[in-house]
Amino acid sequence: MPRSLAESLEVQIVVSDSNLPLLIDNMCSEWGIVPYPQLSVMLVHLKFLAMVHQNHHWTAKGDSFYGDHKLFEELYDHTVDEIDSIAERAIGLGTTANVDLVLQTAQLQRLVHGYGMSQTVPQSTELAKRSLIAEMNFIAVVAQLVSTMKENCIFSDGTANLIAGIQDNHERNVYLLKQRCTRGTQ
Repeated sequence: MPRSLAESLEVQIVVSDSNLPLLIDNMCSEWGIVPYPQLSVMLVHLKFLAMVHQNHHWTAKGDSFYGDHKLFEELYDHTVDEIDSIAERAIGLGTTANVDLVLQTAQLQRLVHGYGMSQTVPQSTELAKRSLIAEMNFIAVVAQLVSTMKENCIFSDGTANLIAGIQDNHERNVYLLKQRCTRGTQ
């Protein structure tokens, strides 16, 4: 029986389907009574992704250094643009409380801690696997956030378009990272 890509790469998704709704509910509830807490949670996850990709950009090494360095830079750069778009949408639909720095930092710290960074710098293939895991988790989180926004009837056409574009970008990122990971296992 053929193994899936995740199995063959020993990639494990940190956010499982069973605990995702609880994770999202908890993160959203921490934002209190701000409108559109889902956008605030998405902002935190985008910041986390940017940190992961930027760190991998800095620490890529080995024979595939240049290609990996450029790949992680591209992933990071695109994510930074999305951060600004989501933050502006969260403020526009909500308030500046939607981008509270203290709460963002606390949630970011938990995400980084859950990511399980090792004490040594991993090889580039391992960096690609870690970025792939982070991207796949992000896609799952966004799907759950969209679902809760639809349930609460706060999913406007403009927000839907913005988030759909971001989802497209991260599906592309998963494709690129899967290609990089399979190249590293051949």
